[in-house]
Amino acid sequence: MGRRNTLALGLLLLTACGGPATVPASQPTPSAAATTAAAAPSATQEASAQTTASPAEAVPAPPANPSGELVLAFAGDSNAFQGGGRSVELGLGDAGRYLASADLAEVNLESALADDATGLKKQPKLYTFLTGRSFPEMLRREGVDVASLANNHAMDYGVPGMERTLGITGSLAKDLPMFGVGRTTAEAFAPVTLQADGRTVMLLGGNDILESNMDWTPRDGKPGVAMVKIEAQFAQLVDAVRAARTSKPDATVVVVMHWGIDYQVCTTKRQESMASRLADAGADVVVGSHAHRVQRVETIGKTLVAYGLGNFNFYSDRVATRETGVLTVKVPQRSAPTADWAPGTIVDGRPVLLSGAERERAIARWKTLPGGC
Repeated sequence: MGRRNTLALGLLLLTACGGPATVPASQPTPSAAATTAAAAPSATQEASAQTTASPAEAVPAPPANPSGELVLAFAGDSNAFQGGGRSVELGLGDAGRYLASADLAEVNLESALADDATGLKKQPKLYTFLTGRSFPEMLRREGVDVASLANNHAMDYGVPGMERTLGITGSLAKDLPMFGVGRTTAEAFAPVTLQADGRTVMLLGGNDILESNMDWTPRDGKPGVAMVKIEAQFAQLVDAVRAARTSKPDATVVVVMHWGIDYQVCTTKRQESMASRLADAGADVVVGSHAHRVQRVETIGKTLVAYGLGNFNFYSDRVATRETGVLTVKVPQRSAPTADWAPGTIVDGRPVLLSGAERERAIARWKTLPGGC
């Protein structure tokens, strides 16, 4: 794991709700509608749903960790749906080595968690995802230190599913802390605080995506997700970021957002406005996911904003949504963070980093991704 220090969990340890189930499982489960949709590719999809990567050259080594700079790594949407579940046994390959080489690595865990699906009911959605603890345990083995659950799939199996999710997050909290969900709104918005390379990192999450007929906000004793769809909710996240900055002025504050429009490379005015307010509140790094496309990176003041990391360990039958990569962010003590992109493609649900000319073309494209829609 390179020079990474042992990470210490700080402010938030999610409480386990009952003992773990005795039957381990990794069970991504699409709804019937999702299965139908996957079987009928759109006009923009290739006739062959998956490709086989065969890089002619070795993938370059992860970037060095300069003295005095905190090195963070981020990757996008991850779960064990269909081929993505193979990573439980096969790992993440070179992408995992990039994550493990950083001082701290984070991914978006796009799934409800349960070791036993007995008695759970899917929400009325196109896709529902469910996996057992074996998948987050794999992420930790591959170098991931922390994961966000502030997304539109964490509660795919309703309150009972969230209870089981919290049971797993609680039991794994010392090895892989997760944030963005909780038994109360305050708990869902509370930061996870970690130590990496002798520096404090505070991570918070917010989810701006949800089907209109659902309410996943924690309330009336029911657990839920850190929702930011309405102004009062987003204001609570902004206040939490400001409080984190005030409580530890020297900390690196990271906000992981779930936002944007499905399959769009361009960023929306809403994403840009939210990023600006998070920067003003004191965030050093803002990273996003949900659109299933890689989106641009910009700097707002001294805040680095990566609007969309795309899919990562995530099965997709669309060519465009198989673009992936690992974002490495270097955070100096005083100046603004900078970012590097290790591009890849998703092969049967798992990330494969590019090399040679393919890599150079992908990096050149990443540097010229378009602005607002």
